Amino acid sequence: MADKPVWDYDRRVKEGDFGDAGFVTTKELRANLAEVLNRVGFGGEQIVIKRHGKPFVAIVATYDLQACQALEDFNDAVEWGEMEASGELDGPGIPWEDIKKDLGL
Repeated sequence: MADKPVWDYDRRVKEGDFGDAGFVTTKELRANLAEVLNRVGFGGEQIVIKRHGKPFVAIVATYDLQACQALEDFNDAVEWGEMEASGELDGPGIPWEDIKKDLGL
């Protein structure tokens, strides 16, 4: 079996791979918030904040967040299409009348 590609999400999570993102601790962030935000907003950096030595949150530019959300939407659409093509979405389901009744409509 071939190695997973470098962009593989599962591999990145398992290996704790954040690519070329920078790291700062929560203490460093408190002391240098403006500088960190400028590095991200104007320099295009991605910064991972470590808390107790472990990755906690990331600060990314808005365009990076939008790219991630677009990728997630694309992935959701692909999965939905695969489910539809495989017939997983075709099933007895719940009648619309029952749904409206449960919602009090």
